[in-house]
Amino acid sequence: MQRDRWQQVSEIFEAALAVEPEVRGAFVAERCGTDEVLRQEVELLISSHEKAGAEKFIDSPAAERAAPLIALDEEESERPQLQSNQRIGHYTIDQLIGSGGMGEVYRATDTRLDRTVALKILPAEVASDQRRMLRFKQEARAVSALNQPNILTIYEFGSVDDLHFLASEYIDGETLRQRIHTGQMKLPEILDVVIQVCAALDAAHEARIVHRDIKPENIMIRRRDGVVKVLDFGLAKLADKSPPASATDAEADTAVLRTAPGSIMGTFNYMSPEQAQGKRVDQRSDIWSIGVVIYELVSGRAPFTGPTRSHTVVSILENEPVTLHQSAKIGVPPELERIVSKALAKNPDERYQSAKDLLIDLRNLRKHLELESERRRSDPTVARVTDQVTSTVYTEATPKIQTGAAPTHRRKVIPAMMVLALLVVGGVVAASLWRWSNSTSAPPSPVVVERRLNYWIEVQKYREGKPFEAPFTLAREINFERDYRIRLNVRAPNAGYLYVLNDGPEEGEPLSVLFPSPTTNGGSAFLTENKVSSIPETSWFRFDNERGAERVWLVWSPETIPALEAVRRFANTNDQGVINDADLNREALSFIQRNADPKPAVERNPEGKETLVRSNRNIVVHLITLEHN
Repeated sequence: MQRDRWQQVSEIFEAALAVEPEVRGAFVAERCGTDEVLRQEVELLISSHEKAGAEKFIDSPAAERAAPLIALDEEESERPQLQSNQRIGHYTIDQLIGSGGMGEVYRATDTRLDRTVALKILPAEVASDQRRMLRFKQEARAVSALNQPNILTIYEFGSVDDLHFLASEYIDGETLRQRIHTGQMKLPEILDVVIQVCAALDAAHEARIVHRDIKPENIMIRRRDGVVKVLDFGLAKLADKSPPASATDAEADTAVLRTAPGSIMGTFNYMSPEQAQGKRVDQRSDIWSIGVVIYELVSGRAPFTGPTRSHTVVSILENEPVTLHQSAKIGVPPELERIVSKALAKNPDERYQSAKDLLIDLRNLRKHLELESERRRSDPTVARVTDQVTSTVYTEATPKIQTGAAPTHRRKVIPAMMVLALLVVGGVVAASLWRWSNSTSAPPSPVVVERRLNYWIEVQKYREGKPFEAPFTLAREINFERDYRIRLNVRAPNAGYLYVLNDGPEEGEPLSVLFPSPTTNGGSAFLTENKVSSIPETSWFRFDNERGAERVWLVWSPETIPALEAVRRFANTNDQGVINDADLNREALSFIQRNADPKPAVERNPEGKETLVRSNRNIVVHLITLEHN
């Protein structure tokens, strides 16, 4: 699906959610006109949204489809959770340790072999599909035969009564996602993890098995020794309901996985372009996903994101991520930049063609960095020079006491050498000072970087508490009616940090934090280059009953701003963004006032319905005035 088509579907879908359910059908029909395919795509999105619930649709990481690319493929199982000490065959349940789209996972005890295992109970709707279960059993057997230390070992695939389960080794550790949340990983640790993941993928791809859902949640790090285990091989395929075209296709599907035309499986942020479009995928799709994981581990953020799922897919299909050098919080070797860039090539033919090739490059990089680190630790050059200078000064300035008469010529030569050395050093310093003071060329001027920020205002009319008419976009402010609701959209050509604060009509009232907030952009102030961020992301700002001018301050900076980072905590449901701490409020207001002048240049594009803010200053502060009745 092309970018414009994606955005058209997304806009109509989101606008339809703002109207009452009973009139959505008519609203969609009116917006889509004679485009029947467009109407079906939007209606399928709405149906999936209503079926799953708004929160689950937006936040669930399970496999999804969108029309024809997004729709939920699974339902929550209504089976109650298993209880502690409950017996499933020769397994005794200890406790629930996780759940997801493909079932619940329990820690259990294998009473026959007296060992702890992980027991995954498959959902009933999956287990009842004999074709899918047959394909999964075949792949489970293939995975269990790999005997690769970085792939979770499968012990048994069985069933008791109507419960179908998969027993595997139990990993006492944490997922890579949990490890990320504990803090920034160092580069050697990152390389160690991804090299082990690539080793697992190399073994699987050799056996013609493609994972299709590589992400931090499916990577575990064992606590006792740091060994990495890749989980859930075959489960992404188990979620695929598409029948093979023929008997031979069922076997070939192990090498090149196929879903129903236009369907996508996996987790959005880690999907390859071909996977996001529902095309045939092979091992190169896994390589893309591990490239995304490496990028996220190094930079602390995913390379492809958006305010909605459709925006994320558009980003995957169309956008290039900010370079690691620009976005990373740790030093990035140029070779790692090259490796990630190649893994994230949108054309599969331009990516690494095998996990083995990627693995070789990562191992070579790690070896090079280890040798470089060892060389810096062991190279005594600087220490030797320092020791030699210190030794020379000590020997010449403080001659050893002689037991007998020292030769007269030595006592004369040593001071003469010291005087000569001092004269030479003094001459060099004097010459340098003279050249500097008499230089006619001025020092080079620093390069001035122009900072830019685009914004536009989206308006939704309300009547009697309900939205009416379609939203419209403004390039500049107007005199808003009290029942109008607005959304601010921003985009910048360079990555940076954005803060949006509101100063109300009443004199002396505290500032309010509009952005960042927990419900927008993942709670982060950081915006990647050319990313469109909607504030708020899924709702609207509403004017209060107090008439006057709302002042909205946009603060744009290449670095975080401590004074504004400190007030982020007030963006919660209790404080409603109001900065109730007088000292913090005063500090934030003072920062804005100090940086508000000189004002940035402003250009408005009525046709594009956007406003461009430009400034040569490092920190850009721009005021938007919203007059309302």
